[in-house]
Amino acid sequence: MGRIHVLLLGIIILLASACRVDTTVDIVVDENGSGTVTVLVVADTAAVAQIPDAPDELEFSDLTDAGWVVDGPNLDASGSMTISARKRFATADDLPAVLAEIAGEDVVFQDITLETSHTFDRIGLGPAKTNYQLSGTLDPGPELSDFADAFLLASISLPQQVTDLDAELLVRVRLPGTESSITGEATGEAIEFRTEFGAEPIELDASSSAEDILPRVWAVVALLALLMFAGILLARLAGVGLAKLRTPKGRGRRDVRRRQHRAATRAEEANRPRRRMLRLLIVDVHGVLVRPTDPLEGLLLPLIIAERPEADPTRIRELHQKLVLGRVSTEEFWAEVGLGPVAEEIETKYLSSFRLVPGLHPFLDRMATSQLPVAAVGNQPKVWGDRLRRMAALDDSVSSWMVSGDVGSTLPEPALFEATRRTMSVDLFDCFYLSNVPEHLEAAKKLGMATGLFVTGNEVVPATEHAVVRGFEDLLRSRGT
Repeated sequence: MGRIHVLLLGIIILLASACRVDTTVDIVVDENGSGTVTVLVVADTAAVAQIPDAPDELEFSDLTDAGWVVDGPNLDASGSMTISARKRFATADDLPAVLAEIAGEDVVFQDITLETSHTFDRIGLGPAKTNYQLSGTLDPGPELSDFADAFLLASISLPQQVTDLDAELLVRVRLPGTESSITGEATGEAIEFRTEFGAEPIELDASSSAEDILPRVWAVVALLALLMFAGILLARLAGVGLAKLRTPKGRGRRDVRRRQHRAATRAEEANRPRRRMLRLLIVDVHGVLVRPTDPLEGLLLPLIIAERPEADPTRIRELHQKLVLGRVSTEEFWAEVGLGPVAEEIETKYLSSFRLVPGLHPFLDRMATSQLPVAAVGNQPKVWGDRLRRMAALDDSVSSWMVSGDVGSTLPEPALFEATRRTMSVDLFDCFYLSNVPEHLEAAKKLGMATGLFVTGNEVVPATEHAVVRGFEDLLRSRGT
């Protein structure tokens, strides 16, 4: 069916016998104009007995299809029955259509309107109000043919109009705020319009007004903020005017800006790229002074595995990292890898296995003659660095020997370069760094140093942006010494 027949159910039962069925229509309006319509039908025991089928098997699929939520039928211990159906309306304009679904268009509820309006004090000191007005006509004596469909009219003999029936119809309206009505009864919680089926039509008139103090609060805050802003602006203007009167000649803002511009120009000139002056040559210990470049994988790890085949390479690498950072001593390292009893012998064998890069000593002699100091940096513990330096006879020819064990940081981190700069009292911009490890060269370049990739013999030169230095003789030729 196209409309709800909750009221129809009660009226048909009334006509069938001397029974009582009361109907309540509850209209609840929310602050935004939406709300809920609830229809409650209560049938007494005698009315329930007139229902042909089992009361609890009544079908209300037409209600649910129309969007209504049905609760019931519910039977209590005495045998009376309660059926409730409710439906939401999204806006005030949707309320008449929902009420029309109860009995039909202009049946029972006629010319229903729900209007909302807002008022606001012009200067914002009064409260904002929202006014609600529900009006229309309630006709409890409609023609019964308006309720029934063709099947029902053919099945039941109905009078033309409901008259003199003992069945109450209660319409309850709940509006936000303080409610009032001319034709209804204000109960404190709602406005009620109470009548009986078959009675004369009555006018529905319900209104309310809800106040909102929040706009007033914001208006006061905005007014105070405006006054504060005006006060600050006036104070600033007064301060600027007074400052102009008190500012000596030549100390005004324009004069100050001119001086600042001249200072900025001088600073820009001072920051222009200056000519690089070679004052220090920094070289990698491993790869430039001695080979192999990677002593852990090239010498130390094979040596330990040869002595202790069961040793874990991963564990050796972890211990070596701590060793070169100075976090464990050489004694602890050899003990951890299981070579403590022969530590001195193995260590001497390890350090003796390094090979000096060909032409190293002649090159260092030439650097000393040209008065260009040479500094060495590398990843190794201090004890091994000192021993290797002595064994390679580099004490007198290398001005600074800075290894990771001295500073607790390994290449390519900048700590070794910074420590060398402080020791030698030079600017890194005036240093040339020589290494055959690209990662080390990139770190040095970021610090401002000139860089060179050092290769010897027939080594393959990787693609690089750094200058390529093929042995010490190449370096000497490029410097012209």
